[in-house]
Parts: sequence; C-alpha cells; structure tokens
Amino acid sequence: MSEAGSRKPEARTAAPRASVMARVNAVVRCVIGAPDYTAYVRHMNEHHPGCALLSEGEFLDEQLTARYSTPGSRCC
Repeated sequence: MSEAGSRKPEARTAAPRASVMARVNAVVRCVIGAPDYTAYVRHMNEHHPGCALLSEGEFLDEQLTARYSTPGSRCC
C-alpha cells in the first residue's frame, strides 16, 4: 500500500475541517454582530498597509462604542 493510502482519514480531513470551522465561526460572529478582529487586520494589511493597527482591545472597544452610541439602533 502506498504512503498516501496508509494515512488515516482523520489526518486528511483535519485541515479542511479546521477551515470549515473557521468559516462557520466567522459566519456566526457576523450573524450575531460580533466584531471580527482577524478580518479587520486582514483588511488593514490589504487595503491600508501604511496605517497603524489598533490593538484587539482598542478595536473591540471602538466597535462596541460605535454600535451602542447611536440612539435608536437597538431592537429591544
């Protein structure tokens, strides 16, 4: 049997499973309105490479302030 055929199925599916879980996590965060620091960093590096990045704490604080500082933006 070849080396590729001797690997366990779990070894071949671990990376795709992690990728799927990362995407599911991103979708859930988007649906519930949670800020995504990883997406922010990716966006800043791709589109604004010369700008300084906020720390994760600063990013979360800014996102939550922007979300809850607008009157009438809550559903309940």
